[in-house]
Amino acid sequence: MRQLTFLFFLVSLCVSANPFTVYTSNSGLIHSNVHCVEQGEKYIWIGTNAGINRISFKGSVPIQFSKRGTSVPVTALEDDGEVIWAGLKGKGVYQMLKKNYKLIGFRKDVLGGKEILNIERLKKGLIVFTPGQKFVFSFGKQEYSVSTINFEKYNPNIEIDGKIIKNNEGVLSRFNPETKSFRPFKGTINARAHLNWKNGVLFATAKGLYLYNPNNDTIQFGSPKLELLNFQLNGADTSATELELNWDDYIFNYHFQFEELGSPNQITLFYTLNDGSDLIEKTALASEGIEIRGLGHGTYQLEVRAKNHNGIESKNTLNYSFSIANPLRDSIWLYIIIIVSIGLWTVIVISITKAKFKKDMRVLEDALLEKTNKLNQIEKSKYGLVDEDKVHI
Repeated sequence: MRQLTFLFFLVSLCVSANPFTVYTSNSGLIHSNVHCVEQGEKYIWIGTNAGINRISFKGSVPIQFSKRGTSVPVTALEDDGEVIWAGLKGKGVYQMLKKNYKLIGFRKDVLGGKEILNIERLKKGLIVFTPGQKFVFSFGKQEYSVSTINFEKYNPNIEIDGKIIKNNEGVLSRFNPETKSFRPFKGTINARAHLNWKNGVLFATAKGLYLYNPNNDTIQFGSPKLELLNFQLNGADTSATELELNWDDYIFNYHFQFEELGSPNQITLFYTLNDGSDLIEKTALASEGIEIRGLGHGTYQLEVRAKNHNGIESKNTLNYSFSIANPLRDSIWLYIIIIVSIGLWTVIVISITKAKFKKDMRVLEDALLEKTNKLNQIEKSKYGLVDEDKVHI
């Protein structure tokens, strides 16, 4: 028996995921689909899809598995001295004697055919929870009370050895109270119930009984931050750094991943787009990413940061730059405009030069004529000559 138990233990280690050791039907469970876990005086009792297991431990290592098969899943257990109260799916509540594992039905007139969610022992009675209802029974009395309730979904809040474990969207995860963020364990663990056990925690899951050892938990929390997950330009994946683009219509799509901020549907992106003259400030849902379109030519700077629904901001900011060329660059019209501009400028310069030259020539001619007239007057005065129009006869 010890050799068989040791073999089961080795098999369980083979399917374990640090910091969890997983016990399945290969380890000795009557079925790997575990619904509930209950602590007794000496043993741990497990409710599975195919019956009840009694497990004895040596320290934190199971050394013996005993079985009591059932035709339907066992969904609830409650230890009560010499008996175990068991809820069987669709069959009601049963009392199982620990000495011989005999099942005795309880108030089948009321609970028969119901799905049992939980059982709680009272001093002289029993409380039974079914979907939407709470039944309270007193032993020895036919009367009972029933009330309508909203049975709370399993939502653990476990603190052990300085580590906090909670459900995040149904997945068992480590919780960081500083950033109010989650970090899931390796593999997806969907727990249904738990029991604190031997400086660890036992979890009931559809894949087996998981034993959590906080000493083997290597999850380390860091600073909240965001990183680029992927970037698409007009629907095609490409690099987002220092894009130099020709003139065209572009659609920019940025998607990000996050650390210590939670799931994308709980995060908002805050971004600014600066082209040197205008500053645009906008927000976007992290689950949808950032989409930018309809930009003109110019050089742009994009700055992105993130904040979750608890007000925790990313410690880092992401920056991206890109430019869209002027529509005339690399276009034949640019050269035509340049040539025409040079031609017009040449014509204007020549026209201005010619006009100035003509003006200068007129000034020069006038000066020369005036000089000639003065010389003639000097020459005439030497010989006493006068102009003909000045002689009076």
